[in-house]
Amino acid sequence: MSEVLEVTKRELFGKLNNGRLRRSGRLPAVLYGHGEKSLSLTVSVDGLLATIRHGAKLVELKGDAKGQALLHEIQWDIFQQHVLHIDLLRVDASDRVKIEVDLLLRGEAPGEHEGGVVDHIVHRLEIETDPAHIPDHLHLSINHLHLGGVLKLKDILDLPVGAKVLGDADMVLVQCIEPSEGGEEAAIADGAEPEVIGRKPSDEEAEEES
Repeated sequence: MSEVLEVTKRELFGKLNNGRLRRSGRLPAVLYGHGEKSLSLTVSVDGLLATIRHGAKLVELKGDAKGQALLHEIQWDIFQQHVLHIDLLRVDASDRVKIEVDLLLRGEAPGEHEGGVVDHIVHRLEIETDPAHIPDHLHLSINHLHLGGVLKLKDILDLPVGAKVLGDADMVLVQCIEPSEGGEEAAIADGAEPEVIGRKPSDEEAEEES
């Protein structure tokens, strides 16, 4: 999914100016990649949040920068409530990009009626694909997952044509296991992984850490 994101050139830098910028309803951003000079930009808070809600990872830039870009890194505040800064990575149709996507489950596991519990081990996967076919999510069906059964990479339902998952093909993503003696307390899942795909900040961005 590709959405339009309007950007403007950023003239003022530093923590104080970035705070004023956010209070005005805009966010600092940096655009880099393809061997071109990094650009310091601003984006609308509302526009970015709408893009995030829609699950878009690829955006069409409009305004003081044009072309397609990935939302390569989104920096949130410590409470994960407000976006502080975004990194945009230039891409074109001929590129192969690596990006993380959520792995969601569909259906109901018969193993749960056999006394088991579904253990969703891997919640995010890194894939390599072309920009036009970046999925919002990947899915696994658990409709045939019995007690003692597992699901692996080959069981993913909707990997885009030409895309590949980066990782061990035998990696177990989901399993149906007998509940532990600790009950629900022992079944508390690990915390979610951060939505960060690496970063190559410009020199000036390193100076204005927010």
